[in-house]
Amino acid sequence: MSIAARVGVVINPIAGRTGRRRGESERRRALVLSAAAAAGVEARVHLTTSAGEARELARMLAQDDCSVVMAMGGDGTVNEVAQGLIGSEVPLGLLPSGSGDGLARGLGIPADLPRAFAVALAGDTIRMDVGYANTRLFLNVAGVGFDAAVSREFALAGRRGLAGYVRQTLGLVHLYRALRYDFEHDDDMSASECFLMAVANAPAYGNGAVPAPDADVTDGVFDVLMISAGTPVQQAWRSRRLFWRRRAAAGGVSRRQARRVVVRAPEILFHLDGDVQPVVDQLAIEIAPGALAVRVPLRFHTGFHM
Repeated sequence: MSIAARVGVVINPIAGRTGRRRGESERRRALVLSAAAAAGVEARVHLTTSAGEARELARMLAQDDCSVVMAMGGDGTVNEVAQGLIGSEVPLGLLPSGSGDGLARGLGIPADLPRAFAVALAGDTIRMDVGYANTRLFLNVAGVGFDAAVSREFALAGRRGLAGYVRQTLGLVHLYRALRYDFEHDDDMSASECFLMAVANAPAYGNGAVPAPDADVTDGVFDVLMISAGTPVQQAWRSRRLFWRRRAAAGGVSRRQARRVVVRAPEILFHLDGDVQPVVDQLAIEIAPGALAVRVPLRFHTGFHM
């Protein structure tokens, strides 16, 4: 493919574990400009200053004849930039610099910035599916129940990285109580007490957990993981399937595919790409096939292979 002469880059200067360091904003800008100079392209670089700004910056850059718009940040930044590109033909490029980078992991994007920049500039372009949960966009995973509760505590604690996530998970698993939900998976209706439901478009959470190893961002369906209610010891045992022998069966863990998932309960706590949302009593999750162009490594294959 031909290499773009002009690219747009939206940087979240405070994303990830290093985001609060002095001088980090300029360090990230310099890295991007150096990678662009090495590739012989013009980079129009913008740093965000507030939530939601990345969406408008991405829309502006797409209208400014940028051949690709790159998101440098975590899953939240990627989500916002994608919102600005939906409906256009301009592809999204990922420059991972968050604390988890779940979508980048699932798409096989290198963690090293120069290599990630090369993929965003000259990788293959695919049309990936996106999800909508009560009209809110997500790219990677929508979660109901325990993982939303962990995401909320993780955000409140303000700690980044795997160690902080593990601490929050272990502390909460003894306190969390599964709720009863009514479910619709396409035309199949059921009701049960559920500890966790993950509606996955891509395979991986950040921090190494993989709820849906066979998820394909181009197949037009979600991979749905459900973990039944149980004791803390049972949940700890079941969760091994997120890290080890991921495709093997485990008691209390079920998997299925669906194009539409509806959840009903008096109070539903959920997250979209790790961002905890307001509590609702009904959550309708639907897929939009091929709605977003995204750059991936050459000869990219879907599913989790890392």
